[in-house]
Amino acid sequence: MKKYDERETLFSRVALNPNSKEYKEFYKKNPEYKQKDAPLRTGPFRDKIRKPARYKELFLPLNKPNKAVINGLFQAAINYPVNEKRVDVPKTFNKNIKEIVKYYGALDCGIVKLNEHHYYSHHGGVSEEVGMDTYNQKIKPSYKTAIVFTVPMDLAFMNRAPHFEELLTTENAYIDVAYIGARLEMYLKELGYKSVSQNGEYYLAPLVPLAYDAGLGEIGMCNHIVTKKHGNNVRLGAVLTNLEVEYDQPIDYGLQEFCKKCALCLMNCPSKSITHKQRMVNGRPFYKFNDSTCFNQWQKMGTDCGTCIQACPMTQGVDQDLLEQMKDNPKIMDQIMEQHYEKHGRRRYTKGDLPIVTLEEEWCMRLTFMEWQN
Repeated sequence: MKKYDERETLFSRVALNPNSKEYKEFYKKNPEYKQKDAPLRTGPFRDKIRKPARYKELFLPLNKPNKAVINGLFQAAINYPVNEKRVDVPKTFNKNIKEIVKYYGALDCGIVKLNEHHYYSHHGGVSEEVGMDTYNQKIKPSYKTAIVFTVPMDLAFMNRAPHFEELLTTENAYIDVAYIGARLEMYLKELGYKSVSQNGEYYLAPLVPLAYDAGLGEIGMCNHIVTKKHGNNVRLGAVLTNLEVEYDQPIDYGLQEFCKKCALCLMNCPSKSITHKQRMVNGRPFYKFNDSTCFNQWQKMGTDCGTCIQACPMTQGVDQDLLEQMKDNPKIMDQIMEQHYEKHGRRRYTKGDLPIVTLEEEWCMRLTFMEWQN
């Protein structure tokens, strides 16, 4: 079973300093990344948003404190002591755990037994925001269980993708992931079980394979987890723990064949980063995906795009009765697609700013005049 290496993830690669020892070592070992990574090393993509100065002045601060918030939650949880008096928890407590996670704010929850291949082989140094310099460190598997959960993103905001409102809802979801994870981690420590939360700034394991193994959905052509009720309009979180309960299994509701019929994420992708070419990795289906061209699109727009999420019929909502009949049933798949096209067309898209970022006409006129003068 192949282990993923966090150093090979795009965010780890583009964060490398070209003058550093780590940079030279990585590209000596992985020369295939060097040429395509070089133009992506241009600073935070959010600063490149194509909006007037007044817009940036008023609205970019909405997300500026997010990493500090996540760090505060992470530090509170990681420094919370494990109760020396362990509570004896029955194996059937998995049902309670799931309800507790939903009580904390999650949409859904699955629980998977951890194997060594679930973990990254090495840290990729993406945890500086939580005060950890971990680059190149080997990860030693030390937990038995992953409690994986989904949090929702606002569909109205997502339907503005690839504009700023889409970024607002993805960033908000990462706060929710950190909050739920921190509370769950501290709860499990109160029960006497060593635990650690995974959020947007700290990972011991990639979350998409964990979510798949935990039965939260299938991996779509977009390479995201696609859930039955909310599509891929979710973000993932997890808490790794030594508590052992009954575990979930992967599900198959027919998504792989549906994606081949649908392919709306591929057709709508502005950077053409999604492909129809499928491969298996550790027994899980993935589609080949170009992370470099995807991230380049982020930098052009100043948001994390989200078009592949917005375009998915599952995200926009499908008839759940039909969905349950979809597996091995091409006619039902066609019916779902027909209903989607009738309601939403090739892509559901909301034109015009949402109220949260709408500027009064007087400001817009004044701004246009000032920019024209300059």
